[in-house]
Amino acid sequence: MIPMHATATANPQQLCWVVPPDRLPPRGAVRQAPGRLGGLLEGGVIEDLTVRPAGIVITLAGAHSWRERGDGVRTALGEALADPAGWRVERSSDSTAELAGLVRELLAGPIGALARSHGGTIELVSVNGLDVTVRMSGACRGCAAAGVTLHDKLEAELRRRVDARVTVSGHKQPAPSTLGKKLLALWVR
Repeated sequence: MIPMHATATANPQQLCWVVPPDRLPPRGAVRQAPGRLGGLLEGGVIEDLTVRPAGIVITLAGAHSWRERGDGVRTALGEALADPAGWRVERSSDSTAELAGLVRELLAGPIGALARSHGGTIELVSVNGLDVTVRMSGACRGCAAAGVTLHDKLEAELRRRVDARVTVSGHKQPAPSTLGKKLLALWVR
């Protein structure tokens, strides 16, 4: 069972279901949901279903109440979250900012902690559409396992939570020149 709880919003027809971030579908307006949740959406019981960073916001159609439908919606949502492939989400117009925010969240959290535990750091350089560029420094710069961290950890999590087409690449940094090389170049002249 996926842990979740509902929080009230200013709209009495709407609740925000707080779900662990690693279980959230991609962010945006849900056009199709799996199982019974999809049936509630298609049948007009759910007027709007949106995935946001804070959780899943569900607005019931005016003829329905949370007192009447709450338990069924909660059960249907739990079942739908167990089927991540069944969600069809229209990404929001501010998707670049949302993707950048999620990258920062992951770098401040578990993926950044992994890098820091090995004496390195990863920082966001840019987001262009679905292309994310990060800079690896400290022990991460030049590390053979850096690609695994970028692709198997960061990129995989972004693809799971945002879009399967997200790509993550490392910022190409010029190799630092050493003082000795500079002095040798001057001396050879």
